[in-house]
Amino acid sequence: MTPTFPEAILTQPLCIYEPALPAFIQRFERIGARMAATAPMALSISDFVNQRQPMTMRDGVAIIHVNDALAQGLTNIDKMLGMTDYGDVSREIQAGAEDSSVRAIVLQISSPGGSVVGAPEAAQAVANAAATKPVVASISDIGASAAYYLAAASSAIYAQGSGLVGSIGTRLQFMDYAGMLAANGVTPHIITPKASDLKAAANPLRTPTQAENEWLQAHVESFNAAFTGWVSKHRPKATAAEMRGQVFTGNEAAQNGLADYVGNLGDAITGALALADFQSR
Repeated sequence: MTPTFPEAILTQPLCIYEPALPAFIQRFERIGARMAATAPMALSISDFVNQRQPMTMRDGVAIIHVNDALAQGLTNIDKMLGMTDYGDVSREIQAGAEDSSVRAIVLQISSPGGSVVGAPEAAQAVANAAATKPVVASISDIGASAAYYLAAASSAIYAQGSGLVGSIGTRLQFMDYAGMLAANGVTPHIITPKASDLKAAANPLRTPTQAENEWLQAHVESFNAAFTGWVSKHRPKATAAEMRGQVFTGNEAAQNGLADYVGNLGDAITGALALADFQSR
């Protein structure tokens, strides 16, 4: 069976760091080509090195892995190729929050983001857990867009100094083949009800109408307002200047309020335990 590109990423509004998307698509193409040319059994463990691990425990700290592209309702193939399902993250966060043996939770983040759909709910799960025990985010190489959406409500954020943090913004993309079709003498006919004039919005066979463009813009603005509002609520030192879609190094993020400390996973675990000790006094 050849894996197809996950619709949750390529057909939904995105909160993803732009340069990471081509590499993600190329990985699916490479695995798909190998499976089509040979057989699934010909794949090696190296093809699945990015596969997400389930929640692990370390010194009373629940470590929840947030890696690769993020989306909701992923298939097993998607997960095998490294993607993280928002639902899995939310369930593990809730389990960690309800487990009396868990003193604190650490989100181990290495993700450029992903789909907007499911991100607000997973971020709320982080906020809910942080209300009962410390939840600390540890950003290694990258914690951008939807991944940062999840990290924002953490009790504290540790970021690798040279890592990438931020990319706060939302986008919606689609191809417009109208010019190419016209050049080849092809005229698409798309009929929609008069009362449903937005039904064909973002159809790649023709250029969007003014009404469609206005609706698409309003659609992405709505998602973006929710994202930036969430960050402003939980990271009050961050300003609109840090939410234009750009990324910062971990060192810069610790200065502008998108992160609290420069450090690695070990530092985040130590910090989470210190917070747990403080809260238990």
